[in-house]
Amino acid sequence: MFGGEQREKLGDILAEAARARGDAEDSVEKARNAPLRAPMVITVVAKVKPHDKVPQLEQEISAGCALMAMQMAALALGFNGIWRTGWFAFDRGVHQAMGLDAQDQIVGFLYLGTPQVEVRKLPERDPAQFVRYFGS
Repeated sequence: MFGGEQREKLGDILAEAARARGDAEDSVEKARNAPLRAPMVITVVAKVKPHDKVPQLEQEISAGCALMAMQMAALALGFNGIWRTGWFAFDRGVHQAMGLDAQDQIVGFLYLGTPQVEVRKLPERDPAQFVRYFGS
């Protein structure tokens, strides 16, 4: 979890990863400033362990579910949050800087804070456009 000044440390990690992949300096600075967009950034990691009954994918999906549950809990408490991944989540240099093991996977960065503007209502959509029912 990165809050307060620790967000700057996360920004340094992201900036170094952007620099290492050859990004332009403006992209490096954008990466450095990304964690400062919210008062708290929670990095959720699937700490994958070999297991006969729980495959790696299931462990990663479970971590993603935990991230979503944290986001929904924050919303219920009146905070706002956005789940981000992007290439940083898969960058081995970022993983190493965070002390992750080779098999671990970042499933997302949860940016949390108090809403500064009213959240706009999204247009309603017909669920039939996205859902298929099987059976009777």
